[in-house]
Amino acid sequence: MDIRRMKVWLLGVATDDPLPFDPQANRPDCLCLPAKGEDRLEERIASLRSVLPSLPIFLICEPISKAYNVDDFSRAARTAPDGIILKGVESAARIQMAETLLRVVEARAGLEEGSIALIAMIGDNGGGLLNARHFLHRHRRLIALGYDGDALGPADGDVARQGAVATMLAARNLGVAAIDFSAAPSPTEAFETSCHHAARTGFAGKLTKNPDHIGIIKNAFGAA
Repeated sequence: MDIRRMKVWLLGVATDDPLPFDPQANRPDCLCLPAKGEDRLEERIASLRSVLPSLPIFLICEPISKAYNVDDFSRAARTAPDGIILKGVESAARIQMAETLLRVVEARAGLEEGSIALIAMIGDNGGGLLNARHFLHRHRRLIALGYDGDALGPADGDVARQGAVATMLAARNLGVAAIDFSAAPSPTEAFETSCHHAARTGFAGKLTKNPDHIGIIKNAFGAA
């Protein structure tokens, strides 16, 4: 999967209409769906793929540990998305756990090993940022690290900048892209400034909840 072409990651919401955007006016490079609380996830993915078969679909999954969310993570993986965005990755061991679970799902479903890509969110929690320098071994399916300043809670500008830098440096050490998943609603002008700053910093793309922001992201990262 060539993530370098994917600048706009649109967070979809549950809706009767399979498309949360107008494909003629604004089309993202990737559509992200939260797996939590979605009872008909497989049907929704199939519906989206029937309308836009070339659009990659990633599922956003809650953090996993030895005792938490393993079943939910595996259930989401069994829907065979193009990739999974795993939140709350505190250490390299969490990536290894996700790798093992995905390998099992792919083997049981008859999928090629590595067909489900993985993005590890290390920049949405303090543990991941503190351990950023320890992310040294890249698994084949790992295509990016994610940063989400909004998930870090109320923080001053220095904390946000340090978190973004830590995520970026870890991504460079692994030879993968870094994506800014900060998705809090903001005025258009502020969002545009944020996009250009992320692009100048070295991030490869940005997530948005607002389809009207698609053009802003493409303009900012297309020139990066």
